[in-house]
Amino acid sequence: MAYDPELADRVRAIIEASGDVEEKRMMGSLAFMINGRMAVGVSGQEVFFPMGGGEALEVALQHGAHRLQLTGGRSVPFAALTDPDDDTLADWIAEAVERALAR
Repeated sequence: MAYDPELADRVRAIIEASGDVEEKRMMGSLAFMINGRMAVGVSGQEVFFPMGGGEALEVALQHGAHRLQLTGGRSVPFAALTDPDDDTLADWIAEAVERALAR
């Protein structure tokens, strides 16, 4: 599934303030990398965040996210938001940047 360029622009506008961000196209999605680690991705109308599974993913699910589903129904330890507002998006991206920098 291709990513929504307008949604990617919204993510880009927020994450660029984080410093050295690299963009990579991956299987129709767009990933935003910090220090070589994925912080945020855009696929279709969704913004997704690697959570590493476990408690972090469960907390994200309790705060309005859902599990990212890959083609074929396979689930991965990524939380996804569909059409988040700008404030929500900024909060989630800030946390994603912190996780990427801590790894």
